[in-house]
Formats: sequence, C-alpha cells, structure tokens
Amino acid sequence: MRYEFSGAYPGQKVCLTFDEREFVEPGYVLVFAFWQGQLLLTRHQRRGWEVPGGTREAQEWPIQTAVREVYEETGAELAAIEPLGQYAIELDGTPPFVKTIYVARIARMHAIPAGFETEEAKLFAEPPSVEEVRAGAEFSPILKDEVYPLALERVLKHRFAQVEK
Repeated sequence: MRYEFSGAYPGQKVCLTFDEREFVEPGYVLVFAFWQGQLLLTRHQRRGWEVPGGTREAQEWPIQTAVREVYEETGAELAAIEPLGQYAIELDGTPPFVKTIYVARIARMHAIPAGFETEEAKLFAEPPSVEEVRAGAEFSPILKDEVYPLALERVLKHRFAQVEK
C-alpha cells in the first residue's frame, strides 16, 4: 500500500511505501533504533527531538549510512538492522528527496561523538505519541507529517521494539 500526503514543510508532497519492491536508491536514511525495548531519539541543535538519520555519503550503501548516522548522532552501536519502509519528499522543481526507514536493535550505548549537530540522545520507554509530537515545540518538524505515525505503527510490532526476556 502506498500513502500520499502533505509534508512537514509547506509545498511538500510525501509518498510513503512499506513494500520493498517499490524501493529506489535513497539519498537519506531514518532509523528507529531500540535498546531493551526503548526507542532512541536524538535532539538536533535547531530542530529538536527526532529519529536519528541523515545523508548518504558517496560510495556508501544505505545500510552503512544508517549504522554511521545512528552512531554519530547518538553514540549507539547497532547489533541488527532491517529496512522497514521508504518515502520520497517532492517539492516542485527539485528531484525527490528519498529516505529509507530502518528499524534496528542497539548492541551498546556510548557517549555521543564530539563535533556533530546533536546535543543529546534519550531513550523513551514509550515512544512519544503522535499527539505529543504534533503539539510539542520540542519535537522536530520532520516528525510532524504522517511518516512518523505510519512508521511507528509498524515499528512497534517489530521484534526489535520488544523487551527481551
């Protein structure tokens, strides 16, 4: 199933899919990472709390980007990672901005490496609700469109989000 909706910023159109057969080469990643059933978020200097992610570098596979970005933004070392979905943000006159969404399990937590644009990482026993995110100025605009709730619904059913016993 394919979802289409307005993006977090004016003039954006977002197309989201959870069908890997529809995935294309992404330029960016977004990673829902879990440590003992708790969701890890990072606080960006300007945007606020958000899911770790970022830009793919030249000669890097998307999964390498995901592992690197989670470490750079949170200090977390991943143990396992799987693709979950992908979305494209379209703005008139520009090529689509394509992000692959991953779900991951964290192996170890370390301090955030110095020199990056994040200020803090935090584990949430209960992921922030859609209502909290949309109403809260402390959350990034990136989380305020339909990607967060649609992805979160699937993410919370994933084994990485479950507390290991």
